[in-house]
Amino acid sequence: MDLKEKIDNLPKTPGIYMMKDKYGDIIYVGKSKKLKERVKSYFTNSKNHSKKVKRMVKNIEDLDVILTDTELDALLLECEMIKKIRPMYNQLMKNHENYSYIKINKNINYPYIEVSKEIEDDSLYLGPYTMDKKLDEIVNIISREYKIRTCKIMNKCIKYDLNKCVGPCREIISRKDYNIIIDKIINDLNNSNENLINILNKKMQDEISKLNFEKANDINHDISLLKSLSYKQNIINNANENKLILAWINLDNENIKIYIIKGAKLLKSEIIKIENFKLNDLIYKIKENILKDNEDIDEEVVDKYYIDFANIVYSYIKNNKDINYKYIQ
Repeated sequence: MDLKEKIDNLPKTPGIYMMKDKYGDIIYVGKSKKLKERVKSYFTNSKNHSKKVKRMVKNIEDLDVILTDTELDALLLECEMIKKIRPMYNQLMKNHENYSYIKINKNINYPYIEVSKEIEDDSLYLGPYTMDKKLDEIVNIISREYKIRTCKIMNKCIKYDLNKCVGPCREIISRKDYNIIIDKIINDLNNSNENLINILNKKMQDEISKLNFEKANDINHDISLLKSLSYKQNIINNANENKLILAWINLDNENIKIYIIKGAKLLKSEIIKIENFKLNDLIYKIKENILKDNEDIDEEVVDKYYIDFANIVYSYIKNNKDINYKYIQ
C-alpha cells in the first residue's frame, strides 16, 4: 500500500502518526484527535505551511499510526515517543534553546536578577521557562517595581536620584535590608507573583481614576506578563513536587477512562464502567496502592524535556473541557 492509499484509509479517530523517510527512519511524531484530517493537512494547503514543514513533507516516504482511545492517550504516547526517539523534525520545530531561567546569585553583595540560558553555578535558578524575550521584560518589571540594582558593576548612577533604585552603591540600604527585598521577590515568584500583581493592580486603578488610560494599559500589559509567568511557575512547582493527578474522560454513555499521572510519568490508565466510578473510593485506592507501589521509584531529573512534558500534558488536562481532574496529595 503506497503512502496516498494509507492516508486515504486512515480513520477519523485519535492516535499518533509517525512520518518516515526513504530509509524507514522516523523523522516526525505527531498526535491528533482525528488522524485522517491531520495527516491529510500536511499534503494540502501547502501555501500555509512553514518552510520547515514543507521541507519535512518532501522527505516523507511512509508513515505508521497507532490508534488510541482518546486524544489524551495520543498526547501521552506522543510525548513518550518523542522523548525516546527524538525525531529530527520534532527537534527542528521545537527549539529547546528557547528555554531560559530567572537567576538570582545570593552569593554576591546586593544581588540582582537576570535571565540565564543555562544553570552555570550554585545561584538560585527558577524555571526553565519557554518565554524567550518576554522573560527579559518580566525581569525588568520585577527589578523596577522592587527598585533593586540592575547594574552588574555598582557605580553611582542616576537611578537612585530618580527614585528608581534603593541605592546599594551609595550604601543607603544595608545588606540585611536589601536581602529582605530579594527574599520577598523569591517568595513572590514562588507564589504566583501575588504581591507584585496586587501592587500593579492598585497602580493601574489609580491611573484609570486619573484618566491616564495609556499608562493603565501599560501596567495591565505588565500584569498579564506576570500572570503568564505564574502559570508556568505553577506547572514547574507541581512537576518538582511530583504531585499526582487523577484525570478522567467519559468515552461514551457507559464507559469512563481514568489516568493517574505523577510528575512526568503515566502510572496507570484504565477503562471502567461509569456506575463503578466512585471518586472518593478511587482516591483512597490510589493512596493505598498506587502511591505506595511507586514511592520507591527514582524521581526524574527536572530538565527541559521533563518540563516540556509537564507543560504540554498539564496544560492540556487543565484546558480541555472534556477532561475532569484532581490533584492527590
